[in-house]
Formats: sequence, C-alpha cells, structure tokens
Amino acid sequence: MAIGPALILLVATAYLPIAFALTLGFFHRTAFDPRMTWAGLANFSWLLHQPDLWAALWRSMVFTIGSVVFQIAFGLFFGLLLNKAILGRGLMRSLVILPYMLPTIVIGLVFNWILNPEFGVVNQILLQLSIVSRPVPFFGGLHTAMPSMILVTGWQYGSFAALLILARLQSINPRLYEAARTCGAGTWRCFWDVTLPNLRSTLLLIAFLRGIWMFNKFDLIWIITQGGPLKATETLPIYVYRIAFEDFNFGRASAACLLMFAILLAVSVVYFRYFSPTKEIEVGR
Repeated sequence: MAIGPALILLVATAYLPIAFALTLGFFHRTAFDPRMTWAGLANFSWLLHQPDLWAALWRSMVFTIGSVVFQIAFGLFFGLLLNKAILGRGLMRSLVILPYMLPTIVIGLVFNWILNPEFGVVNQILLQLSIVSRPVPFFGGLHTAMPSMILVTGWQYGSFAALLILARLQSINPRLYEAARTCGAGTWRCFWDVTLPNLRSTLLLIAFLRGIWMFNKFDLIWIITQGGPLKATETLPIYVYRIAFEDFNFGRASAACLLMFAILLAVSVVYFRYFSPTKEIEVGR
C-alpha cells in the first residue's frame, strides 16, 4: 500500500484529465455554454468535412517527416564525428548537446532575431556575400516558413539523436571492423556493412520517438510563427489550439485531439507490429 498515495495522485493529475478530454469530444461544450450536451459523432463529422483539418494534417506530416530526417542526419553526422579520437572532442560534445538543453522560448526568440529579414545577422551575411539580392523572409514567406521551422527544430533536437547514436556506436565490437578490414573493406564499406546494421534499431527508435514528439509539437511553432504566414506552418496542434481558444469550442477541439491520438496510435501499432523493436535490440546486443 506504500504506492497508494502516489497512484492516487497519478490518477488524479494524469488519467482523469485524459479521460475527461476523451469524453468531451462526444459533447457540445463551448466557453459561453458550459453545459455538456450529448453530440455523439457530430463533432467528428464536422471536423472531417473541414478542408483546414486536412491541410493542417498534411503540414503536420511534412513538418514531422522533414524534422525527423534532419535530426537523424544531424545525429548521424555528429555521432560518427564524436566517436572519433579528435582534438577537442569533449568541448564539441558539450556544444552538440547545448541546443537540447536550452529553453524553447530562448531558441524561438534567438532564431526570430538572427533570421529577421530586416536586421537579422543571417540576411546581412547573405547580402554581403551577394548570395541573395534582397533579404529572405525565412519565417515570413509562404515557401520558406516551413523549411525554416524544420531546420530550427532539427538543430534543437538533433542533439537527442546524436547522443543515442554515439552511445550505440561506442558499444559496437571493434573486432567487427577489424574483420571487415581484413576482408579488404574500406571506410565506406565498413560503414555500410558494420556500422549501419548495428545502428538500425537505434535509428528506428529515434524515428519513432521524434516522430511522435514532432507531430505533437506546438510551443516552438507558436513562439516563432503562430502558424503563419497565411497558415503556412499551421500544423494540427496549432489548428486544435485555434478551435479551443479562438473559436472557444472545446467539444470540437477534444474531437480533434482524439483524431490526433488515433493517428499516433495507428503509427505505433504499425511500428511495433512490423519493425519489432524488442527483437532489434536483442539482436543488436
């Protein structure tokens, strides 16, 4: 019974609010009418007929896939680099992990400043080097806002991938590389036949975890662009936020959250069904 109080606290602060949010999706409830009126599937029907929902879902997929790919590439590059005996490796490790340790609000404000089209340092450098003829609206352009957000999130959370990849690289048996070189394998062949197969389970885990987190990402996007310009970076979390706190329709917002949960649940089932992460980890050992 020693865990009783902790279990009660967990249920009261975590599971009950989740259950209430899931239930709310089947009711009509707004900020101006706190009564909960049974709506059945009406909220879901309304959502599925909204073009903005599908547009936000598409942007969420683009943002998630782009961010995860960039983070894995970032982590793979620095993981391989830090695994080598190079000068200043300790300092470089600290610099690589630094973005992951910074508060999101700090990163949002910093990138809003350095990528500003009027006085941002990046645009000043690009103009002085004659790479561009006029300032680039990184977060203000319809075709540049989403790629810019992907690069910022990739830079911030690529450290997570780098740490996991570095940890896995240091656990690979050096004899595997010796055997490969004995058979005449070069650097690229060693990477393709030894390193990459041993990293497979780690890369799948990173893709799964970061995919879930990026699909639910709200704070950094809201701080930098608030879903703009013209909804160019309005992902599903931003779309749900607008329904709840701009339209003040909590029933529809909860229904949208249920749809997000269903999407992530389906992805999780596919991941655990077809990639067998437990077996991958056992083989990796």
